[in-house]
Amino acid sequence: MRTRPPSSAASAAAVRDAGFITAVEMLSLLVFGLVALLFLGYLGRLHAAAIQIENTSQAAARAASLASDRSAAASAVESAIALSAIDARCGGAADASLTWSPSPTGSWQGGSVTVTIRCTIPNDELAGIWTPGDRTISASDTQPIDRYQR
Repeated sequence: MRTRPPSSAASAAAVRDAGFITAVEMLSLLVFGLVALLFLGYLGRLHAAAIQIENTSQAAARAASLASDRSAAASAVESAIALSAIDARCGGAADASLTWSPSPTGSWQGGSVTVTIRCTIPNDELAGIWTPGDRTISASDTQPIDRYQR
């Protein structure tokens, strides 16, 4: 069975409508692009915050490992956190914990210290627009204490 070729009016309308994007499609594309841009910005800021907290935990653990005893190590951790400026990024003060593992002889020298830092960051600070909730980022680092340090 043979089909008839389309009329000239129908083929002209099909050619005229082919390949055009209307305002509705363009608006949908614009909204999707803006949401994608905001999401990528959020991920970038979240990653930068995680790196800053990781670096701070590493610096605090190193400062604690250079201290002469446990109380000096705790104050070294607090001063390392104050110098890092992560309190400005966190919703409040960063929470730091110091764990000490003694040497085989039970002394400070030859052991190791572990510093864990937890920081709660509001999502709207990361996203750049209002978003509900918070993100808690935690980082931990262990450093050996020099056995021959005095």
